[in-house]
Amino acid sequence: MSRPFPRPVRRAVLAAAACLPVLGGCALVSQKTFNRHAGDPPQLPQRPPPPVPGMDRPALVTIVAGTPETQWKPAVRAAVADALSRKPNALFTIVVSVPERADGSLPDMPKVVDADGQPVLQAVMDAGAGGGQTEMDARSVPANSATQVCIYAE
Repeated sequence: MSRPFPRPVRRAVLAAAACLPVLGGCALVSQKTFNRHAGDPPQLPQRPPPPVPGMDRPALVTIVAGTPETQWKPAVRAAVADALSRKPNALFTIVVSVPERADGSLPDMPKVVDADGQPVLQAVMDAGAGGGQTEMDARSVPANSATQVCIYAE
């Protein structure tokens, strides 16, 4: 009588059957084995906020709020005329620096910009800059500062 399988083959099958539950818990090696972020969509960096005008260059003219127009208007007129003679398409940025209140809150920015910034903007336009060559901005500064209007030319 012959056996259906020779003895060594039967042993190999039994050994494989005994190891099968152990091997069932193994994971296949993939890219995630070595880098858990492999295959993830790329994370694009956030664009930095645009720089605040005037932080990297000196102002063309700086006016402290409350200064009479007769003192600052001739200086603005001369500075704008000089800038336009050098660069006819110059861009003038009027930045109103508004101090915070003592409690850290911001004052009514549009009201301060209208009161202090609009006359300067009008003086720049009267000196020869077109409406497309002017822009106005406002920023808050520490409470111990004074309200200032700065004109920058690019």
